Amino acid sequence: MYSHKQVALSLERQHSRHVKHYYRAITDVNLELAKIHKQIEFNINKELYKHVTDYVNQYISYTTIWNIKFVYNLESPEVLLMQLFHLEYIFMHEPANAFIKERRILNEQKERFNQLKPYTKEHVQLRRQKMLHFINEYEKNPTKH
Repeated sequence: MYSHKQVALSLERQHSRHVKHYYRAITDVNLELAKIHKQIEFNINKELYKHVTDYVNQYISYTTIWNIKFVYNLESPEVLLMQLFHLEYIFMHEPANAFIKERRILNEQKERFNQLKPYTKEHVQLRRQKMLHFINEYEKNPTKH
């Protein structure tokens, strides 16, 4: 029969494996989204998306959405959410027949993000609204930003 110490150790190891898997999955999705950013970067007019880029860059440490580095950023569900928002916004404003492969990969990664459940659907929607509000304010008065 297990002693209390052995049970506690076993539970601790199980929790540790779960946490490692979670952050590894976040990193995998972040890396896939970063690849999409690299693939589209020189095929769009980045100036058209400066306002949304400025918004998402607030949540990325020491680098930008176009060049995500550092483990801290790659393991961050917040950075993942911002990459999703950024790509969705860009693809919403690009021709529907452009970036077919990248859009498919984005949808796959969005599904992986939803399976990880770092945020509730309501939280994601509120965050999206906050970004859109920022963009609307920027478009109304670009000199203010």
